[in-house]
Amino acid sequence: MNDKNTKVKFNLFNLEFVPYEGKFKSSKSILVECINKINNEKTINHKAIVIDRHENRVNELPRSLFISSAAYNIKERKYKCRIALIREGKIPTLVNKDNYTITSFDKLGKHAIAEVTNFYIDVDGELPVVCCEFNSNGPRINDIEYYFRQISSFKMLRISKSCKASIHMKMPVDDVLASLADVLKFEIKAKPNRLNYLTREVKGAFIGNMNSLANTIEPKSIKIDAFFRDRGKSTNKKNMKAISFVKKVLTAVQKDSKIAEDIDDFTLEFEKKDGTEEVFQLLKGKVEIETECSFKSAGNLDTKELYTKVAEEFNNYLKKFNG
Repeated sequence: MNDKNTKVKFNLFNLEFVPYEGKFKSSKSILVECINKINNEKTINHKAIVIDRHENRVNELPRSLFISSAAYNIKERKYKCRIALIREGKIPTLVNKDNYTITSFDKLGKHAIAEVTNFYIDVDGELPVVCCEFNSNGPRINDIEYYFRQISSFKMLRISKSCKASIHMKMPVDDVLASLADVLKFEIKAKPNRLNYLTREVKGAFIGNMNSLANTIEPKSIKIDAFFRDRGKSTNKKNMKAISFVKKVLTAVQKDSKIAEDIDDFTLEFEKKDGTEEVFQLLKGKVEIETECSFKSAGNLDTKELYTKVAEEFNNYLKKFNG
């Protein structure tokens, strides 16, 4: 890789809608109606549908999102989309690379800084599968989930009562929950400002105690390694409390994609019901597509090249995924 190229990573997830009673619609048809609404607003009214995830939250900056483009490829039965997050609060500054002087963005006028994430949606089956660029500064999986949930909900189209993103894992969470017999070890790491949410969603004292400890000493992040027994050493006594906690974490992750992004790390070493041992990693365990892409201009990816490269890998994955 040279300085004119960069590596871009993508994660995959299903986007599943639950229609309102009496609305006999599939997840695919609901998604298509949402995208039609987005595109109609843009072509007819020349506006984007902007949704603030932090609306009505006290003492938090807005998290305003909008889909800037959603073009359909008839041949491949895929939507090529871009979602933007408007930067609020403190914004970046310009640096002159010749003399390293700094210039502030103080004359933006009607313009704003936005972080953009590319994502592609396969609608060949009834359940849409999304291939989403990982962008640590921009919109993420739970932002896309939230955006489509709001558009399909009673607030706008009134065709869906829920929208859920299910992240594709190398080892599905369902398989871990079904086979978990005992816990050998787990590591959990999170930022203190995320622990309040995790405490509400992962019921039990363990996360609550992590939260209390973080509030006491105010670290940038907090990590706990818990060991129960060494790998390869069997015992008839199972640690039921550890099993219960791990199941609570995994069930919460399964129900809410935001959990997976609020936890910095979760690694589990466990014994399966058949006596074998396995390792599950929440972050590194996500299915991932990685490609190299050139820049069209300074800091701007060549999105046509990116789609061409990723679409090939995405199609190969879908063939395996669909059997």
